[in-house]
Amino acid sequence: MKNTHDRLDLLHTFIRIGESGSLSKAARLLDTTQPTVSRRLLELERLLGCKLAIRNTANFSLTDEGRSLLAEAHDLTDRWSGLSQRLQGGQSRPEGTLRVIGPSGYGTGFLTDAVTDLRAAHPQLRVELTLTDRVVDLAASGAECWVCVGEVRDPGLVCRTVGRMERVLIATPELLKRTGPVTLARLPQLPCVGLIPYVTGNVRLINRAGRSRIVPLDTPIRTDSLLASYRAILNGAGIGAAAPWMCHEDMQAGRLKRVLPNWWLEPIGVHVALPPGLYRPARVTAFVEALRQRMHALPGFRPAA
Repeated sequence: MKNTHDRLDLLHTFIRIGESGSLSKAARLLDTTQPTVSRRLLELERLLGCKLAIRNTANFSLTDEGRSLLAEAHDLTDRWSGLSQRLQGGQSRPEGTLRVIGPSGYGTGFLTDAVTDLRAAHPQLRVELTLTDRVVDLAASGAECWVCVGEVRDPGLVCRTVGRMERVLIATPELLKRTGPVTLARLPQLPCVGLIPYVTGNVRLINRAGRSRIVPLDTPIRTDSLLASYRAILNGAGIGAAAPWMCHEDMQAGRLKRVLPNWWLEPIGVHVALPPGLYRPARVTAFVEALRQRMHALPGFRPAA
């Protein structure tokens, strides 16, 4: 190998091979020939002293070492690109593959909208959106950012607060007919739908004057899924909590009613958690901005200062 630039070229070729799963597809993406791609792969294997792929006429797959290198190669090429851009005083454009993790409820709403906005502005960008309501090990996932609700407990992550989301109590009109008027005093005796870990046990309610009350909830149904919680509320299973952006249309249509309209649950923070480090690929910065713009238009959202 002549210099570091050659090694980066080999890594770039290997990324295309790993992502496409085929030497011929990688060659088309790189606008070169399959023998050239095959030769570069062989050169990289010789340089590293290990087998990176199993290739024959019927099958192509990465070895364990190849899969490990693919994860590392993304980071190495991104860092080099960022260093080059900073030294040249330029601004890199969003490109490559953005890997995002987010909660399922948000993902089926404005998070997907933010991703499609981003792709519309930068068609060359690819996005992998993974939705889960579980706590994420960002380093192990291989994702570049995690949109999370509530407190980020991992001190090793860089946390950017997008803003805070209001939450209100809601229920179906049919349920409220059966329960009668809902008051703060009666709320602990009424069935509620729990959302783990945000709406369960004791919750804090705040009124317009800023006064707060701690109220215990009886939650015979609990779930860690925002979508399942909301579905249970719509089914009349109990009083529950939702952000205004989620329940706005159902309230307008009369399918849901506000409970205790002078009280709100404590607003909850929405954050973008990032791996540690100073360099952020342009695609990550562009995604965070697209998310901010989408969320700023949501009812009940309070942007971060």
